[in-house]
Amino acid sequence: MATALALANNDVAQIAWQYDAKLPGCLGFAVFRKLGDPDAAGDWTPLPAWVGFVGENNDAWTKRDTTIWPIQKYSWKDVTAQRGETYTYKIVPVSGKAGTGQPLTPDDAHALVTNSVTLTPDRGHFKTYFNRGILSTQFVSHAVPKGPSGAPNYAVLKGRIDQPGDPLRLALAGQILEGLELLLKKAETENGSCYAALYELDDPDLLSLLVNGKGLHVILSNTGPDDQENRAARQTLHAAADIEIIDRFVPGGHIGHNKFVVYLNAQGEPEEVLLGSTNWTSSAVCAQSNNALIVADPDLAAAYFSYWNRLKADSPPQGQSKQGADLREANQTPGIKDHPIDDGKATVWFSPNTEHARTSHPTADEATPLDLAEVFQLMEDAKNAILFLEFQPGHPSVVDRAAKIGSDRPDLFIRGAATDPGAVDVFNTTLVHRTTEDPVEVVPASAITDQFAFWQQELLKLGPTAHAIIHDKIIVIDPMSADCVVVTGSHNQGFRASYNNDENLLIVRGHQDLAKAYAVHVMDIYDHYRFRYQIQKNGTHAFSGLEPSDQWQDKYFDPGSAASGDNKLWWP
Repeated sequence: MATALALANNDVAQIAWQYDAKLPGCLGFAVFRKLGDPDAAGDWTPLPAWVGFVGENNDAWTKRDTTIWPIQKYSWKDVTAQRGETYTYKIVPVSGKAGTGQPLTPDDAHALVTNSVTLTPDRGHFKTYFNRGILSTQFVSHAVPKGPSGAPNYAVLKGRIDQPGDPLRLALAGQILEGLELLLKKAETENGSCYAALYELDDPDLLSLLVNGKGLHVILSNTGPDDQENRAARQTLHAAADIEIIDRFVPGGHIGHNKFVVYLNAQGEPEEVLLGSTNWTSSAVCAQSNNALIVADPDLAAAYFSYWNRLKADSPPQGQSKQGADLREANQTPGIKDHPIDDGKATVWFSPNTEHARTSHPTADEATPLDLAEVFQLMEDAKNAILFLEFQPGHPSVVDRAAKIGSDRPDLFIRGAATDPGAVDVFNTTLVHRTTEDPVEVVPASAITDQFAFWQQELLKLGPTAHAIIHDKIIVIDPMSADCVVVTGSHNQGFRASYNNDENLLIVRGHQDLAKAYAVHVMDIYDHYRFRYQIQKNGTHAFSGLEPSDQWQDKYFDPGSAASGDNKLWWP
C-alpha cells in the first residue's frame, strides 16, 4: 500500500513514504510542504535541494528545489522547517530528462500526502529539546573559512560558538539553549528557586544567567584532578552574591556527571526538573549532538530534589566527596517507580547505586547494576525496534546488549551510533545497524575530507583534543507502538557509570509522543553518519550525484539489500 507519514520534534521534521512496487521512469520525488493541515488554504512549496544529477555541480552551494533536483530515497528530513510552525507534506514522483535545470514532470496520480506535524518541544508534561551540534556538515563547511588542512578552521569556529549572539552559535545550538535556560528564567520571574547539579560549566550565556540569578543552589563537580575546565566558572560563582555553591570533588576514576536542575516554586515545592545529556559548555551546546528534557511533574521533581540533597550531604566542605555507603544505599531503589505522566509511566534511577565502586574494568560476570538490569530487560522485550545514541558507554553496556539482541533476533530493526575512542585523542563514531551487517567504525575521515562533486571538505570535531562527537545517551524502543520506551538522562548506559559516577537515568514507558520525538533525533544523527561512512568506504564513487534513470529504486525493492528495510521503523 502506498502511504506517507510525517513526524517531528522541536528541531526537524522526518518524512517517510512507501510504494508497493518500483515506479517506472521515476527519477525521484519532489517533496512539498504547506503551512497547516492538508485542507488549509495556502500553496504547496517545494523543499530545497543542494545536490543535483551526476555531471552537475553546485560550487556556490545555491539551493534549488526538489522539482529540479529530486529526492532519490523514501524518506527525507526537512531541516529548513521553522520551529513552532505546523506543516503537511506532499510527495510527488517526477520523471523526464535529468539535469536540464528545469522542473521535472510530476506524476500527480501517485502523489502522497502526510499527516500534519508541529515543530515544538511540547509533549504533554514533557518538553524535548535537541540541538544541531553536528560539525561535519556542508553548512559548517560553507560558513567557516578553511584552515591549513583544508577543512573549516576549528579555531575560528570555536571563537564563534563562544560568542553570545553569533548567528553560527545560534544555528548550531538550535533551541537547546532555550530549554537549558527555561527554569532559571522562571525562577527569576516567579520568585522560585533552582537546585542544579552540573559536571562541566563554561558557556558564557549559561554562566551569566547563573551568576545573575536569584534563589540559586549549585553542586558543581570537578572535571579532573586539577579541575581545569571548571576552574574559572567555579571562581566566578563563588564570587557572586546570593548563590549557594557546593564544590563536589570526586576522586580519580569517578565523575560527578549529572546535568540537572530542579525548579521549586515560591512556596518551596518542587514542580519541574531539567535533565538530559547536555553539559553547560559552548562545545556541548554547539559542537556535539545533545538533548535536554524538562518534565513538569511535582513527584518526579521531588525525586530529583531528594537526590540533590543526598549529593549535598555527601559533599564535605573540604576534601573529596565520598560517594559513601549512605548515598549508594539510597540509590539502590528507584527515586520513583512507574509514576503516571500523561499516557506514560516514569521510573528514575540515580547513581552510584552499587555497594562499592569499581577500581578495574568490569568483567563479563560482574553483577549487573539494578538500573541497567531494568534497561536490558526492556531491550530484550523489544518487539520491533531498538534505537540508540551513546557517548563512550564502555563495556558492558547497552551497545553490547543491542548487538547481542540483534544477533539473536534478526527480525528487529536496530540502528545506533556511539562516539568511541579509537586511540589517544582520536575519536570515532561506531554505527550499529541491520543484523545482516557488522557494526562499523566511522573514523574521523568520515567527515568528508576531499572536495568532490557537490561536497566541500568537512570538520569532524572541535579541534584535535575534542573528544565528544555524539554526546547523547538515548535508547528508544518500539517508538511506533503503545509499548514504546525512552531512556535518557546523564547516564552513559554502561556498567562503570552505575558503579562509579554521579548519574541520573530516566525511563519513560508508553508515551508515544515522547518516543517519536526521540526516534526522529536518533535517526537524524544515524543517517548523517551512515552517509559519511559510505563515503569513507567507497570514496568519491560512493555518491557523486543523482542517478539520471529510474535504477536508483532497485535497491529499495531488492529483499537482499539493506536499503529494503530502511522504512521498517516507521511501518513495523
